[in-house]
Amino acid sequence: MQQREAEKRWHHGPSWLWLLSFVVVIAGDALIGRWTLLPFYVAAFYGGMVVIDLFTYPMLERWRAWVRKHGLVGWYLVEVGLMWIGTAVVLALLAPHWLQWTWRGPLFLQIIGGVGLVLSVLVGVWAAGQMGWKRLLFVPALFPPGELAEQYDVPQRLVVSGPYRYVRNPLYLTDMTLIGSTALLTQNFFLIMLLGVYVAQLVMQLRLEERELLARFGEPYARYLKAVPRFIPRLRPVDPKVIYGEDER
Repeated sequence: MQQREAEKRWHHGPSWLWLLSFVVVIAGDALIGRWTLLPFYVAAFYGGMVVIDLFTYPMLERWRAWVRKHGLVGWYLVEVGLMWIGTAVVLALLAPHWLQWTWRGPLFLQIIGGVGLVLSVLVGVWAAGQMGWKRLLFVPALFPPGELAEQYDVPQRLVVSGPYRYVRNPLYLTDMTLIGSTALLTQNFFLIMLLGVYVAQLVMQLRLEERELLARFGEPYARYLKAVPRFIPRLRPVDPKVIYGEDER
């Protein structure tokens, strides 16, 4: 029982760290007296995601061959060490310029941005918790069903729980609303530009991702595509049994 509870906490760990990270950066900006850490954090995180997206799905087979030799930890080191940190360093060097790209907008827009930011983070925590850390950041795509997935205990089951019963891509949806909300809250033009870039690469990524998931999960995912919208949530959650069908039994 204790082992199961420990595994559950580990499974949800990254989602709570995501929430904590925003508490920390917003508290830091409160001490500084201006929006600095929050726009930089959002820009670095999602700028890094754009770089990762552009270098992962278009070259998926090459990355799969690479991770066969270097494993899950090797992938995270390349992803976090090179792509994410590299992007953060570049943005940090340019920060004196783009952090000044601000406008003076009405207060109600900042209020909308603040509310949107809170909702985006909370739904993102919910979605990431349902997905689990080993399903995040392209890991399932890099470790398809087989020996490697079993070796690194990478789950291969289609997730139809939590927010995934309402919308197919809750994390991508909250990514977009989070970037946009932060732009309104901090009144930073650079984040508006980043949102445009993120949406553009997401259009490319989703085509490849959905094709990959359809090949992996087959008929259950085909039913999921028909029953659950890509970005506009359903009013009523889909019944997982409808999606899994015979596979559930």
